[in-house]
Amino acid sequence: LVHAIVEVDDHVRSFIAPGTSDLGTGGMASKLEAARRASLSGAHVVIASADAPQVVQRILAGEIVGTHLHAVPRRLKSRKHWIAYTLRPSGAAVLDAGATRAVVEGGRSALCVGILGVRGSFVVGDAISLVDAAGEEIARGLSKLSASEAARLAGRADDNGSAVLVHRDDLVLLRPQR
Repeated sequence: LVHAIVEVDDHVRSFIAPGTSDLGTGGMASKLEAARRASLSGAHVVIASADAPQVVQRILAGEIVGTHLHAVPRRLKSRKHWIAYTLRPSGAAVLDAGATRAVVEGGRSALCVGILGVRGSFVVGDAISLVDAAGEEIARGLSKLSASEAARLAGRADDNGSAVLVHRDDLVLLRPQR
């Protein structure tokens, strides 16, 4: 049993078996994802068996029961949490390696020059997923362009630079930097 998790990353996810059990729904992966989202809002979370005697009282008394997921020190602001976890993406933009690096490591806006392709149908202001060339979702954000505009401008830059697809103020990384 793991008693404490500081950050849910790929290493932690590698220990989770997929699927559901006879006793619960969604399996451990969905419980861990829900706990991760709560921790991003500043909550400390404990995943414990509901069958354990007086489990809530024991946790509140400070006893080590189950797995404790620490609150993230720099929690997501409510607006960014809303963008990442409440809004459903209407589509996606596939980013090249340079754009992926700029977004994930540089904290930059997603520019049209780095778009390899567009999926789905979205309009200005819709939530969209940003995925890397391998198809892994790396971020979500609010689109400044429609899907047709983004597709038309994909891979292009002009004398004025490149159009912004998702501004960094409207963008939330979904995975920690590696």
